[in-house]
Amino acid sequence: MLQPLSSDTTPEAQHMLFQMMRQVPVWKRLALTCEMIQATRKLMLADLRRHFPQASEEELRRRLIARLLSPDEVRRAYGFDPEQEGY
Repeated sequence: MLQPLSSDTTPEAQHMLFQMMRQVPVWKRLALTCEMIQATRKLMLADLRRHFPQASEEELRRRLIARLLSPDEVRRAYGFDPEQEGY
């Protein structure tokens, strides 16, 4: 049996969840994954807004990018240095 994903999830409940997810069509699993990614990004932006209430949308976008990617990836893909800018 697998180790629980969370301390509040029993192995039996986890097994049942995996069984149900195996029955979901691939397109629906992909849609659910995309929704979870969007929800995670919204939560991250809300946290950034709470910590930096005076930040512009551009600054918040850059801070989010800096949380999602490594500093090297940010420099190569977006052309700014998150470490130098304090992100």
